[in-house]
Amino acid sequence: MVKPMKLEMEEKPELKILKHIQSDVSLMKQKIIIIEEEVDAISGDMHEVRPEFIKKIQSIEREGRFHSFKNIDELRKAIEA
Repeated sequence: MVKPMKLEMEEKPELKILKHIQSDVSLMKQKIIIIEEEVDAISGDMHEVRPEFIKKIQSIEREGRFHSFKNIDELRKAIEA
């Protein structure tokens, strides 16, 4: 025969699983925050725009004229000219 007192002290298996899942989710959330911070730092370093590109973009926005280019080299030549 099972003693009622012993059953009350033991956690149900479902509760243990839920606590474990909660702990895992909390850990994943912390890791995601760290990853986001690292990605932002890397992105900031990698995506510096050259000043001449910014000037060209600003002139395009002011003039409202848009051009098509066959490839990136053609675009680069137009920007750097």
